[in-house]
Amino acid sequence: MRSDMRGLELGTGSGEAVAAFDEAVQHFLEYRADTGGLIERAIEADPAFLMPRILRAGALLLMGTNTVRPMIDAELAAIDALETPRNPREELHERALLAWARGDLRQASRHWETIIARWPLDILALRSLHFQNFWMGAAPYMRQVVGATVQHWDESTPGYGFVLGMLAFGFEECGEYRRAEHCGREAVERNGDDMWAIHAVAHVLEMQGRTDEGRSWLAHPHDHWNDRGPFKAHLWWHRALFAIENGAFDEVLDLYDAHIRPGERFVSTDMMNAPSLLARLEFQGVDVGDRWERLAERSTGWIDDHVIAFTDAHTMFPLARTGRTAEAEAYVESLERLQTQPSSYVAEMTGPYLLPVARATKAYYEGDFRACVDLLMPLRAALQPIGGSWAQRDLFHQLLLEAAIRAGDWPNARLLAQERIAARADNGLNWNKLATILDAAGEKQAAENARQRATTLAA
Repeated sequence: MRSDMRGLELGTGSGEAVAAFDEAVQHFLEYRADTGGLIERAIEADPAFLMPRILRAGALLLMGTNTVRPMIDAELAAIDALETPRNPREELHERALLAWARGDLRQASRHWETIIARWPLDILALRSLHFQNFWMGAAPYMRQVVGATVQHWDESTPGYGFVLGMLAFGFEECGEYRRAEHCGREAVERNGDDMWAIHAVAHVLEMQGRTDEGRSWLAHPHDHWNDRGPFKAHLWWHRALFAIENGAFDEVLDLYDAHIRPGERFVSTDMMNAPSLLARLEFQGVDVGDRWERLAERSTGWIDDHVIAFTDAHTMFPLARTGRTAEAEAYVESLERLQTQPSSYVAEMTGPYLLPVARATKAYYEGDFRACVDLLMPLRAALQPIGGSWAQRDLFHQLLLEAAIRAGDWPNARLLAQERIAARADNGLNWNKLATILDAAGEKQAAENARQRATTLAA
C-alpha cells in the first residue's frame, strides 16, 4: 500500500494512481474545473482504488441538486461493487459519503469528526466537515474544529494554507475579523489559487464595511477564474455586493450578466447567487430589466429539488417575483410534503424555517407586505440553522425591512433600520433607508441628519 502526500495510507499499490489522486485533491481544493479528469486518471491507473471515487461522489453532492442524482447513484453503486478491502479511514469516508447522500448531514459529520480525530492530516475529511457545518449554520463549530485540527499541521505540511483558509472563514463567521483576516491573507500569500481563503478575506471586508478594499481585493479581469468550477460565480457575487454598496449599479448588472446568471449547468450556488443579487438591486430601486424572467424560466425545475436548505430559501424569489402563481404554490406544497418526511437535514429545516421564508417571500411579491413582516419578524435573529453566511442571510433581513416600509409599519421599519445601523454604521445604504422611514414618519430633521450621514459616508 502507498500513502498520499501527507503520509496517509491509501488502498492502492499504484504510484501513478496516488500521484493523480493527490493532484485531484489539490485541484478540488482550488475549485479547478479539471478535477474530474484527474479523478478519472487515478481510477484508470487503479480501478479498485476507492478514494478517487469517494472524491468524485462528494464533488457531485456538492453541486447541491438532484439533477445529478443519477450520476451520484451510479458512483455509489460503483463504490459498493468494489471488492478491495478498505482500511479504517477509508471505511469511515465511505460511511460519511453514504450518510451525506441520504441527506443525513449530522451523521456524515460525525464520521468526518472521527476521521480527523484519528488522522488530523486528512484534508478531505476536514474540508467536507467544514462545508457541512457551513450548510448547517454551525459557525462556532466551523471555527473550533479547524482550530483544533490546525495544531497538528505546520508550514511543512502540504496544503497547510488550505487549513488556514478554512480557519479564516470560521473566525469570520464568529465575528473574529482580525484573526480571520490574518489567517486568510496568510493563506492567500501561500497559495494565490486558494479561492476559499480569498473568499474568507472578502467576507471580512464586507462585514467591516471596507467597501473600497473589497472591490480592490476582488478586482480581477473577467477571465481570471475561467479555469475554475461554479464557485467562481460566488466570488463575482461578492464583488457585486461591494459595488452595490458603492452605488455602482451598472457594474453590478454587468457582473450579473457576465458571471452570476446561471449558465448551461444550473447548480445550487446559482440559485443562491442570482436571486439574491437581483432582489438586493431592486431593494435599492434598480431596474433589472427582464433578468428575473430569464431566471424564473430556469428555476421552475427546482420546485422539488430539496438538497440544501439554504438553496431552498431562495427558490421562491424568481417564481413569486415573476407572478408564476401556480409554480409558487406548487413549491409551497412541495415543502409541505417534505416536512412530513423528516429523513434529512433539509426536511428538518422545512417547518420552522423554509416554509415561513417561502410564504413570506411569496406574500411580499404578491403585495401582502403585512403578512411578510409577520412571518419574518420572529425569525430575523434565528435563521442560522438554514446555513449560509451572515452576508448571504442578510437578504432576508433586507426583504423584511422592505416589507415593513411598504406596509407602512414605521415602528418596525425604524427598528429594523436601526438594527442594521447598529451592526453596520458605516453603510450609507442603511442610513438612506432610515432617512426614508423617518421622512414617512414625519421626523424631517432626523431624516435630514440620516441623509447627511449617508452622504458623508459616500464621499
